[in-house]
Amino acid sequence: MPSDNGLAIFDTRFHNPSIFSIRATANARDVLDFCVPANPYFPPPALVDRIQAGLADTLKYYPDYAPVHQENISRLIGLPAENIVVANGVTEIITQLCLAAEAPLLTDVPTFGRWTDLPLQYGMPIHFLERRRENGFRLTVEEIVAKVKSTQARTFILCNPSNPTGACSSEADIARLLGELRHLALVVIDESFIDFAATPSAERLVLRHDNAMVVKSMGKSLGWHGMRLGYGVAHTALAERVRARLPYWNINGLAGQVLRDLQDFHEEYRASFPKVAADRRYMQERLGEISTLVVYPSEANFILVELPAGVSGKALRNDLLQRHAIFVRECSNKVGGSEALLRLVVRKRPDVDRLVAALKDVLATA
Repeated sequence: MPSDNGLAIFDTRFHNPSIFSIRATANARDVLDFCVPANPYFPPPALVDRIQAGLADTLKYYPDYAPVHQENISRLIGLPAENIVVANGVTEIITQLCLAAEAPLLTDVPTFGRWTDLPLQYGMPIHFLERRRENGFRLTVEEIVAKVKSTQARTFILCNPSNPTGACSSEADIARLLGELRHLALVVIDESFIDFAATPSAERLVLRHDNAMVVKSMGKSLGWHGMRLGYGVAHTALAERVRARLPYWNINGLAGQVLRDLQDFHEEYRASFPKVAADRRYMQERLGEISTLVVYPSEANFILVELPAGVSGKALRNDLLQRHAIFVRECSNKVGGSEALLRLVVRKRPDVDRLVAALKDVLATA
């Protein structure tokens, strides 16, 4: 494998270049994307057709107000609208929570980059609880509580399932954790990938605690990242405080239209997640055929793999893109991450077969 095949598009302060930049670099529109974790079984064609049919009005008129979006998500998740905060992507809530958080902060790593980068950007004291390979990247309640005490953290953030590891804490462990951390100013559970897991959401659990909030990206589950839609669930008083920090019209018309029309596609939406889980099992088996890879367990719609010692993740990523038109996520720019780790999005079986063949090819020359 060549060591000097650097690609300038990856020299970015963002976690990755856009798919549009990737396509231009690979000089092909059929780049197979194993980086962006979107649901491959949603939206159905009928929903796409409805969105397209209403696009003229969606673009012409002002979107609905926040209470309408709250009601639409309320019908989707079965919780009161007063406990829901709707956002222009989950990063909007993450930003406001970080700005208002009491320090020191503590979060698990590796994790979604905004949880580590924003506090550092704002000069806020933050500590990291490392997920370890030898434990399959899983954390225990005891580990978390001990780290909270030793760092004297006032705000704790946990991604569940973890991004990029796919490790997931049980509902019972989350319930215990919320009880143990009731003295903190804020506990945030980032459940952006919980729909793909067998573990239930903690949305109902946090309603019992006035210092806890679940946040979630909807783009992953809906298969539409470009829509920019996320939400949070919290005790009424906390939800009101967070909503007060958000812009008046923070949800664009297209996202609002999707929320309205989604009400008629609940069955297809729920049915998509078991299909992803089945593809994940198949993908884990196929990746396991490559004896030099370490394949970690996952409950998300991606799988973390570790490359053989001495293999450059960046060079492998670039080779996959240039030689096979396959785009993968290497994790060296995550706190607690490593160039040896790749996060591979779960895709349908023919795509997985193509990925495995490509990996075997590039690893053979490593």
